[in-house]
Amino acid sequence: MARGAPSRRDFAGAAVSRNALITGASSGIGSATACLLAAQGYRVALLARREDKLRRMAEDLKRAGALEPLVLPCDLAQPLQIEDSIARLKDAWGSLDLLVNNAGVGYRARVEELEHDKLEHLFRVNVFGPMHTCRLCLPLLRRGQSASVVLVASVVGRRGIPGQSAYSASKAALVSLGEALRIEWARDNIAVSVLQPALTATGFFEAQANPSGLAAPDLSGASGPEEVAAAILELDQHPRPELSMRWKWRMLSVLSILSPRWSDRVLARRLGERWIAPRR
Repeated sequence: MARGAPSRRDFAGAAVSRNALITGASSGIGSATACLLAAQGYRVALLARREDKLRRMAEDLKRAGALEPLVLPCDLAQPLQIEDSIARLKDAWGSLDLLVNNAGVGYRARVEELEHDKLEHLFRVNVFGPMHTCRLCLPLLRRGQSASVVLVASVVGRRGIPGQSAYSASKAALVSLGEALRIEWARDNIAVSVLQPALTATGFFEAQANPSGLAAPDLSGASGPEEVAAAILELDQHPRPELSMRWKWRMLSVLSILSPRWSDRVLARRLGERWIAPRR
């Protein structure tokens, strides 16, 4: 196991639980992760914009026997709100063992139809939000026990796809952030893992801005949020640099490096795009 860190199973029944902060905790992957970690004995901090949903979640978790959750209403597009939330976390707990940067928004549009305000908001939430959160949580992670960070990126962070250029670019930035932090924070014994889910059956695609009117992907065969949550728990127990949840996408990302034009052709055919190599 990486870093010689103890398995989460070693903490079972221990007097001290692990403290976990989950962003985007009000629905989808974040909600599933909060429920799973709480069931494993973690003390969870729930961060998202919708305070009403967070408080209902907290009550449900307490009724199920979880340790007292910490509710942190916060819009990750607003740096001052992030600072306030992490200050509250510091006052309440004083340390952090696991940071799950999961919150994200989508944007389905071709490049020529991107709108500046929506593009800026996407990067504020998907890129700047996690960067600010990591920066502010570092002192708390240094005080944690075998601290871990899981950045929930996407398979499109390794291979951009048409109609999702802005979202792909934001997730590529998250992958690069993870690569840098793995080295920067190794001296503090903080493990940084990048998780790359593929299609996940949540309400994510319905909530996306979609000025191009592009069809939503077919979610048959998609992962459930519980599967992604289980991968997050595994990365806290056994950290690794990256985990891509679908082997076909892992292969495509490698082929995109070895033979970009061939991988373009494969992806275009799969997505029903007309593709002709430009000639000069």
